[in-house]
Amino acid sequence: QTVDGPQEVNSEATIAFLQDSWQWNRWSLNLGVRAEQWQHFASTGEEIFTFDWEYAPRISLSYDLKGDGRQRVSAYYGRYYDPVRNNMTQFAGSLSGRTLEEQVYIGGQWLTYRTRGGPTQQDGFFAPTTQTPHTDEYQLGYKIDLGRNQSFEANVIRRETRDILEDFAPTVYLTGEDYPGPLDHPDSLFLGFEYFGFADDPGANFIIATLPGAERNWEALELIYRKRLSNGWQALASYQYADGEGNSNSDSFADFAGDFIEFDPRAPNVYGTQAGLVEHLFKVAGSYQWDNGLQAGGTYRWNSGVIVNRTAQLFGRNNPLTVPEGEEFEFAGFTHNWVAPGAVGTLENPSYGILDLRLAYLWRIGSRIETDFFVDVFNVLDEQEAVQVQDRVSGGDGVEFGEGLRFNDPRRFFLGARVRF
Repeated sequence: QTVDGPQEVNSEATIAFLQDSWQWNRWSLNLGVRAEQWQHFASTGEEIFTFDWEYAPRISLSYDLKGDGRQRVSAYYGRYYDPVRNNMTQFAGSLSGRTLEEQVYIGGQWLTYRTRGGPTQQDGFFAPTTQTPHTDEYQLGYKIDLGRNQSFEANVIRRETRDILEDFAPTVYLTGEDYPGPLDHPDSLFLGFEYFGFADDPGANFIIATLPGAERNWEALELIYRKRLSNGWQALASYQYADGEGNSNSDSFADFAGDFIEFDPRAPNVYGTQAGLVEHLFKVAGSYQWDNGLQAGGTYRWNSGVIVNRTAQLFGRNNPLTVPEGEEFEFAGFTHNWVAPGAVGTLENPSYGILDLRLAYLWRIGSRIETDFFVDVFNVLDEQEAVQVQDRVSGGDGVEFGEGLRFNDPRRFFLGARVRF
């Protein structure tokens, strides 16, 4: 660090929302649209980028099947924008204050190969063609009133995320001087000036732009049973089956998909089951209260385990495993250590379930004082199995591949009392 000082960047938004609803016979329609524009400002106060106006429509339609308000089918569509956060504003807007010089030691002296922050060289640069990331959501639903304060509903949901943000190495994707293959190959991953919207090289260390070909798709079936509080008891239970595929986990931070060609979403073996997916999720909660002030309740939640990638560490991050030396293969006109087949989304962490219980006693003293004594027991069954295993194929930190990294906390008891008046 050669210069110290504050780096205060900010962003400002202009947002408008319009919504209305109509009802006709058994039909109900709700329409809305959200409009927003975001501006980003550097540490010097100057504007560094203004995104285009974005319009996010939302529409829901429902139909009362028998006209008695007890059964309903519904459909929904909505778009949600994910505005670029201020970590990227700082990436592109650190034009004053703290300055870092990244150096290497060669020939008995330290040589600066990159300056980050400060007025000398802009670290990141928003490409003029950058779009705001967004997710489109589609839903179909059915709900029925079962009587006696009980209901059941089923929903089918699909979400599609596009225009995912990433940072790019200019010498690989803009100028091509470090691109490892032929630029004019039909499957070339090179982008060039036209894609980013530049007439000339802006001279930044990195370019912030939309990641071409990147997508995330998630869909689920959701079943929900609900018993509203009556006759002293209430309950809620749900089950969800989900599936998710895609070729990028980038989200508001500078990842490696724009720096290392093998992690490009268009590269071989990158598309697959999305890391972070939980296929099966079950939850149930309930409580009962007696007239004498005694209350008992509990929750149980179970999931089938988080699906992750088989990885190797690179610059402190776990990235999808690439093929080993000697097994490189050709794509887009050149041979490279591309992502290994079966590396993406094929490692499933262990399933686990947790039971929590609560017992409470409510005691009223006169008409103005209320006391509450309770005991909470978390992880009643003392399940301490691994919930996350080592996904780094070579292992690390003394933990071999597939061995436990993170575990459930042991059984805990909490005793408490409250007085309200």
